[in-house]
Amino acid sequence: MKNKKIAVIVAVVAISCVVMAAVETVIEPTYIVKSVIKIFTFLLLPRSVIKICKIGSFSGSFRPNVKNIVGLLVLGIVIYLIVMASYFLTRNIFDYSSLIASLSEDQKVDGRSFIPVALYISVCNSFLEEYLFRYAAFIGLSSYLSRKAAYMFSSVMFALYHVAMVGSSFPWQMMCLSLLGLWVGGMVFDFVDEKSGNIYPSWAVHMFADLALMTIWYMHI
Repeated sequence: MKNKKIAVIVAVVAISCVVMAAVETVIEPTYIVKSVIKIFTFLLLPRSVIKICKIGSFSGSFRPNVKNIVGLLVLGIVIYLIVMASYFLTRNIFDYSSLIASLSEDQKVDGRSFIPVALYISVCNSFLEEYLFRYAAFIGLSSYLSRKAAYMFSSVMFALYHVAMVGSSFPWQMMCLSLLGLWVGGMVFDFVDEKSGNIYPSWAVHMFADLALMTIWYMHI
């Protein structure tokens, strides 16, 4: 039974990533359609499977701690400043303008549609990814595997999914750097959620990191 539940979690996470990567890079529907598909594959599908298979998880994973809200905001702001500082320190090394232009074309985003897309990516999309990669792939898997295995699986899947989506837009040097950064970022997300017992710390970090990326993106539109 334990091995079966491990296989179910691994399968649902892998299938969700493969389906969504194909939607992003091959099918390329409108942004609204793509968002609906992601809600199904990253939230409704894993939630249904976890419930049907009675997969154990940390209790309180969705129970916010009001006392920690200020701390989460501070953490998010620090992450935002770190990402922005990294951009300004490396903008003369990497050609961000051509990269972001390519991403804008891939995502079908222009100056008029940028704000709603940026808000969706920062708030809603970050939550969907935290649900799949932290709640299902890490918290759920931690009930049946060692912590190290759960850390590795969730962070590797998190990195591979993002690189699969935008890998063709990246020079290989930046792709390797991004893969490493996303893997480390996934490990950090797992760590802060494990310590708090819920997914809100990683969501805050993810949300503000995405806000910083959206700021950089906007600067080049």
